[in-house]
Amino acid sequence: MKRTLSTVMAVIMASALALTACGSSGSTASGEKKSDDGGVAMVLSGLKTDEGFNQYTYEGMVQAGKELGIRTAFREEVSQDEQLEVIRQFAQSKYKIIIGQGGQFGEALQTVAKEFPDTNFIFSVGTETGGLPNVTAATVSYRHAGYLGGIMAAHSTKTKKVSMITGEWYGPQRQMEEGFRAGVAAVDPSIQVSAITTGSWSDVNTAREASLSLIADGNDILFPCLDAAYVGVLSAAQDSENIYVVGSVADMGKVAPEVTIGSVVFNWKALGYEEAAGKLLDGKVHVLGMESDGITPVYDEKLLSADGQAALKKAIDGLKAGSLGIEP
Repeated sequence: MKRTLSTVMAVIMASALALTACGSSGSTASGEKKSDDGGVAMVLSGLKTDEGFNQYTYEGMVQAGKELGIRTAFREEVSQDEQLEVIRQFAQSKYKIIIGQGGQFGEALQTVAKEFPDTNFIFSVGTETGGLPNVTAATVSYRHAGYLGGIMAAHSTKTKKVSMITGEWYGPQRQMEEGFRAGVAAVDPSIQVSAITTGSWSDVNTAREASLSLIADGNDILFPCLDAAYVGVLSAAQDSENIYVVGSVADMGKVAPEVTIGSVVFNWKALGYEEAAGKLLDGKVHVLGMESDGITPVYDEKLLSADGQAALKKAIDGLKAGSLGIEP
């Protein structure tokens, strides 16, 4: 019998409740080291312990703060209607760099950037600057990640039905879907591809129920792009027969190796470090694809077929060389 993730789910859910009970969504934490540069503030859409891009970019900022003596601060779980207020408060507090962590922060960052032209704003996991000189956009290539995920999924499905699962549709997730469909089609155009949203990046139970519904509909490969909620997808695969997952963002094989074919791991920590260190303040859009080591594909040699491994290597080489027509 497959082991379940009930223990892991319980720990994650308990941690989330504990953090909420302590008022973490309204907390601000600053590093002990001070500097004269005004410091760096990061606004997170989710928890800094979500095992997703919020956590890893936050950890990159913290590392930069410790190594470079930069004052750091953050706010986590900032909702859509809180964005302007939180970002504006950090700008009023004279932080030199303010990072909006998530595809939903673009409009709010641009609004506040117009009010504080001497402050640098970074739209992280975004690709829009609004043409403002003090707004920089930086992300890894969701399109490249989706393409490689599609290659692995297409070489692993037996039912010829695969599905991507995400929290909400923002620009990066749409790019990932586009890449996923292209990767699957490059292997076998007859494979059916679907893509759904759960409405939550962190709700484990909702992700699990959505996954079970997709499994009941015949999908045997699931491709989650979620924060902490990805555990629900892994749980559904573990509790089903012949259902597997191609992970994204983190190496999901470390959590559920028996059902994880492979993962497209995002190098978020390196991106968070670069952002906090002030290396991306040029008012341009930076998309780190395979040629920039923005993504590290990993796979289980026992679960991904030899043909799949060869196809994945060919796709990696093609993306790095820019010969596949798949833009970052």
